[in-house]
Amino acid sequence: MFKHLRKKIQSLSETQQNILTIILVLINVFIVIFWINFWVGLKKTTPPEITEKPKQVEEIAGPFKKGEIGEPKGEEKPQIELPPVISNTSGTVKEIQKDRLIILGSGSNFSDQKTRKLTLIFTDSTITFEPGQKVQYQGLEGLKHLKVGDSIAISSTENIRGKTEFIVNYVNKL
Repeated sequence: MFKHLRKKIQSLSETQQNILTIILVLINVFIVIFWINFWVGLKKTTPPEITEKPKQVEEIAGPFKKGEIGEPKGEEKPQIELPPVISNTSGTVKEIQKDRLIILGSGSNFSDQKTRKLTLIFTDSTITFEPGQKVQYQGLEGLKHLKVGDSIAISSTENIRGKTEFIVNYVNKL
């Protein structure tokens, strides 16, 4: 094919060959100009500017906000460094009410590590486990299977750090 094209081009006069060369050069120049305009014309995306500082752990709102009980005040140094979010603790059952449980907590959810009375609010989704987690009770039914003096471990979906009253999701009899 190229041999045939070559013979055709050579059969043209010198002026025709020059015109064909100029046309091919102009086509190449237009292609180069098009690509340069295309790449220069592309908008460069810059990351959005952050105008406000990201929230610190202490500024978290809602169920993940820590309580104030047992926390150091002002410049006071905590007895122990706790993680910003705590979701479980343990204690001994002191009182059983209609929809809640009062326990003497171990203090593991407080910076000062002091034992305190904790009010555990039961909901329909609270699950109470017998030792070994072989038997479980849903909702307020779990309160019927607890007795004063039982040692329990509890877990909540909210941050229980520095709080004495909260909704409990899991209660494990130890």
